[in-house]
Parts: sequence; C-alpha cells; structure tokens
Amino acid sequence: MKLYRSKKFIFAVFLIVAQLLAACSPFMLLPIQAPSHSHADQESSHAPSNRDISLSEQIARKDKIDPLVFRQAVRKLWEDHVTWTRVYIIAALADLPEADAAAQRLLQNQEHIGDAIKSFYGEEAGEQLTSLLKDHILTAADLLSGAKSGDSAKFEEANERWYANADQIATFLHSANPDHWPLAEMKSMMKSHLDLTLEEASARLNEDWAGDVAAYDKVHDEILHMADMLSDGIIQQFPKKFAPKEISQQKVELTLAMDKLWEDHVTWTRMYIISVTSDLPDADRAAQRLLQNQVDIGNAIKPFYGDEAGEQLTSLLNDHILIAAELLSAAKDGDNTKFEDANARWYENADEIGAFLSNANPKHWSAKEMQAMMRVHLDLTLEEAVARLNQDWTGDVQAYDKVQDEILHMADMLTQGILAQFPKKFK
Repeated sequence: MKLYRSKKFIFAVFLIVAQLLAACSPFMLLPIQAPSHSHADQESSHAPSNRDISLSEQIARKDKIDPLVFRQAVRKLWEDHVTWTRVYIIAALADLPEADAAAQRLLQNQEHIGDAIKSFYGEEAGEQLTSLLKDHILTAADLLSGAKSGDSAKFEEANERWYANADQIATFLHSANPDHWPLAEMKSMMKSHLDLTLEEASARLNEDWAGDVAAYDKVHDEILHMADMLSDGIIQQFPKKFAPKEISQQKVELTLAMDKLWEDHVTWTRMYIISVTSDLPDADRAAQRLLQNQVDIGNAIKPFYGDEAGEQLTSLLNDHILIAAELLSAAKDGDNTKFEDANARWYENADEIGAFLSNANPKHWSAKEMQAMMRVHLDLTLEEAVARLNQDWTGDVQAYDKVQDEILHMADMLTQGILAQFPKKFK
C-alpha cells in the first residue's frame, strides 16, 4: 500500500501547496505556521449561536444550563466517540501510520465524556466512567487485532471481555441514575452499540464497502439515540440545574437535524480524504456517501425555500465536493497547474454558495458573512488535508477538531437564520 513515505515527494507537494495557499488563502498551512485569525475574524461577526455560551462556561458560572445546548454537547461527545472509533478501525485494519494518533484521540474522548458528568455525579464517578470507557476502547483494539490476524482464541476472549465491560458501563450508569436509566435499558443500549460497531469492523475486514458505509450510518444514528437517552436522564434527575425549556419541539428538531447533516458533511469528507491519501479501496464508496450528504442538505431546505432552491444548493455543494476531489488529487500528484486551477474554482464555488444562501435569506444571512463562513470551512479543510499529506498526524487530529467545531457553528448560523425567517413554522 502506497503511503507517501518519500521525503522528496512530500517536500515537493508541500512546496506547491504552501505557494498556492499563500496566494489563494488568508494563511499558509503546514509546515508554515498559520496566523491566528481566520476570514471570519477579519471580515464579519458571527450570527447568534446556541453554542455562543458553552456548556462548560454555563456550569462554571453556575448558570442555569440551556437544555438544548446540553443535548448538543452530549451528542457531540458521543459523535466524537464513533467518529474516532471509525478512524481507528480504518487505520488499524489498513496498517496506516496514524493509528496511534487516532487511538490517542479516541482515548481522550473517553476522558471528555467522564469529565462531562463530574458536575452532576462528582469527580470519582467521572474518573470511574472514563476508566470503564477506556477499557471499552482498549478491549475493542484487542478484538480488532484478533479479527485481523485470524486468531480466533484472541478474538473470542476479547469479545467476551468487551461485552462484559459493556454490562459494567450499563450498571454504572444505572447506579448513578436508577430512576431514569433502567438497568435493562442501559444494557440493551450498550449491547446495541457494540453489535453495530462489530458490524462496521466486520464489513471493513470483508471489504464490503457498501455494508461498511451502511453500518457506520447505523452506528451514528444509534449513538445519537444513546446520547439523547443520557442527556434526557440527567435533565430529569437534576431539573434545578437546567433552565426551563423555552423553545418548541419543532425548533429543537430542526437544530439537531442541521447539526447531524453538517456533522455528516465533515465526517464523510474526512473519510474520503483518508481513503484517497492512503490509496484505500473504499474511496469511491466514501465519495458516493459524501455526495449523498449534499442531496440530504439540499432536501432539508426544500420545505422552506422550495424544490428548485434545494436542487440548486445540492448542485453547488456537489461542485464543492467534486472540485475538492480534484484539488486533493492534484496535491497528491504534485501537479501545480491542476492544483492552482482547482483551488481557484473551489473558492469561487464557496462564494457562490455564500451568495445563494444570502439571496435565500438576505435579512439574516448577509453575503459577506456567508462567504466568510464558507471560506473558513475551505481553509480548515485544506489544513486537514495538508496535515495528512505531510504525515503530521498530531496536526491532522487537531485540524479535524477545528473543522468539526467550525461546521457545528456553521450549522447553528444556518439554523438560527431559518428560525428567524420562518417564525410561524416553529411556534
């Protein structure tokens, strides 16, 4: 498997990338240090966002916690769990050099989840949950190793420990919140998570790329259901810590749906980048799933702006993906001319998307703000791709975290604009 270990090749690619980004982007990406301010910092202030006052800030200030912000935060923690699990599965099964970095980021996620419950259940409980979740990850790694090597004994032993650990996690959760997290329900929830993760890993081992994509979609849906069960249980157990619910269920549903659509956008972009830069055989299937996401996003705006507008947005977003694929191919091949052409068209397309959004909702989505938002998205995606091509695995992880944070902020901007433009639809 070709992994771009040639130092001369890497240097040539990055010399091209750095030169082009200096001309076309507000900062130069790795290996050159980027300035601290993005397009958004320079050109516009952002629209109101549910996440403007973070959950951690609300807790630290002992504010009443916004239930929707809490639900979004819990969802993000568990989406990180399945995203980084998937990245680790891909890396481990394909012997990619970023496997250790992916594993470290995945283990860090278990610390984040444990930290998130400390303000409700205390330091000791948070550390205990982190420990149980780390065992969940480390045992899964043993299981994956056994499956990959064909060591049935190792696989069966790890599998038995994995499901036993799942029951331990369920028991821990039940003991923390017995009234709202029934033991049978927690055990079923955890077992379903393991079953689906195993289905995902098995599909990759069997090179069933369609099944692999379908399995991850099921994993994602299940983890969001699980996150909602957990956040709802905490809200019910500690009602005095939370502000009253002040928005309609329709607003909640739109907010969460937009979050998931754009989370899918960056997740499948990342999976495609991994596949292309590592010459994995699932690149075409990842591309198809990514293009499906653009259809899903276009369909999501049809109830507000009409079928024609939805199709137009899908078309613009498809161009966004297809041009990005050209750009990535050119960077990988060291083709300066092709990269420069694709890069220019990519940023032009971003401006077109920004203009489209502004035309649809001029009062709440200014052209300047939308175009700045889209350019920041491109800047950060380039940073992610460049880090991977440079085999800077730490930078790659950090870049994706920034991409994800930015896309969720973008989802909030778009959601708030729709809610403000169509208030009668969300009473």
